[in-house]
Amino acid sequence: MKTHNQPIPLNPANTKSESRLVKTAALFTFRGLRALVDAAKTVPVIVAEAASDVRDAWEESNASPKP
Repeated sequence: MKTHNQPIPLNPANTKSESRLVKTAALFTFRGLRALVDAAKTVPVIVAEAASDVRDAWEESNASPKP
């Protein structure tokens, strides 16, 4: 009779569902961070437009005829 010796791991590897949970959480986090970075890139454009609108309104308010 032949016997086969196979090592038994002391720390079992993560199951497939556990590793997918980590991957899913990491993907969610990274996508959220990328969305925040993209949103932050639009802030200077919005501020520049607001400054331009305020400047135009200031000039227009000064050009009104005086009684």
